[in-house]
Amino acid sequence: MKILLIVPKSKFPDVTPRWLRIPQLTLPLITGLTPPEHEVLIVEEEFEGLPLDNHWDVVGITAMTANAPRAYELASIYRQNGTKVILGGIHPSVMPEEAAQFADAVVVGEAEGVWQQVLCDVKGNQLKKFYHNSQPDLSGSPFPVRRKPRSIFELPAYVLPIMASRGCPYDCEFCCVHKVYGRMQRHIPIENIVEDITRTGSRHIMFLDDNLGGDRSFAMQLFAAMKPLKTRWYGQISARFILDDELFDAAVRSGLDAAFVGVESIELEANKRMRKSLPSVELYEKAIARCRSAGVFLHVSLVFGMDGETPDVFERTLEFLLRNSVPSISSCILTPYPGTPLFERLMGEGRILHTNWSYYDHTTVCYQPKNMEPEELAEKYLAFRKRFFSHASILQRGYAQLRVAPLIYLGSNLSHRRTTKMMEKHLQNYFKWLHLQKKAPTPERLYAARG
Repeated sequence: MKILLIVPKSKFPDVTPRWLRIPQLTLPLITGLTPPEHEVLIVEEEFEGLPLDNHWDVVGITAMTANAPRAYELASIYRQNGTKVILGGIHPSVMPEEAAQFADAVVVGEAEGVWQQVLCDVKGNQLKKFYHNSQPDLSGSPFPVRRKPRSIFELPAYVLPIMASRGCPYDCEFCCVHKVYGRMQRHIPIENIVEDITRTGSRHIMFLDDNLGGDRSFAMQLFAAMKPLKTRWYGQISARFILDDELFDAAVRSGLDAAFVGVESIELEANKRMRKSLPSVELYEKAIARCRSAGVFLHVSLVFGMDGETPDVFERTLEFLLRNSVPSISSCILTPYPGTPLFERLMGEGRILHTNWSYYDHTTVCYQPKNMEPEELAEKYLAFRKRFFSHASILQRGYAQLRVAPLIYLGSNLSHRRTTKMMEKHLQNYFKWLHLQKKAPTPERLYAARG
């Protein structure tokens, strides 16, 4: 059979520079699960056109919440031509009944132990509506079949995406990872990870695990096995990971080059719904200093709009970041993604403004904040971004980065500075749309923040 696998684009283009985006691994894994007698093509719609005129026996589409409407649109187009369409990914997994309205079948959760059966059922004309294999054993998971990069500037040409585990022991209110993948971490065998890295010849690795150090014993064994490979790697770890002397030192010796750390909020009250948060700001400062002294580039994730935050959180956060010369950040607006405890709570409180999934992109205010109006949150968020990525801020924080990836520091900050302008226009258009839906008050305010 001819199989087309698609990552659909979002309605509103991702303003993150391509070289800063997390590389895709889902569809290479699906390709690895596909029996060799089938012909498979992977298309990322954000970067290339779709082959709408070709005949396909099966079209598989993976969707997150922001690109779910586009996934449904594409599913309808391909089904009109008689093609069997299979939907999967995070959004169809938490909203399977919704997704089933647009597809011939929905894969809920992970594909191991399921995808091959889907293809057999397509061939035998016995396709079922839902397929689900709860928390499959990953020991037999095949190697991803990664396609060749289109250019030397494509991120996967430089960085190899790797998944070592699934599941997360934490239960952050705004996250559904523990719901989809479970609270108990399951692992790819370490020997398979080492072989995957070795056979590709890549010297730069990006672990896509939601929490690489969630299982400390496994992480220690993994780092010991990676040390002889002499690769440089990047991954998402917690601040507690950094403060664990033995664990962090082992990670650095194995090649840790850059760390993505979810600080979320410096307001301890706002962080109370996240067990992974630290009990004091001073401990976060210690973790930041530790990364710098070890030569590890630090990227901090921040979320604004939590119930425990007031409007002055932006000023306090900016002061914290500048005082500690934090090199790089992802600053997001709290998004109540479906399938999360946050969505259920806010829906029960009548605070969800709409369910137009296209706007659930972690930069748009889709709910009623507790201590701010939606417009005020967006306005202060933009002002914060403008000040953090200002030339003065880049220079002020830059001295501390001279010995830790100065070129990456400069490129990251200048790229985010440019994308802030695109984000500003997007939010202006959003509030106009929201007003037309009669969901928002006083849209006459100017949402552009003054830098």
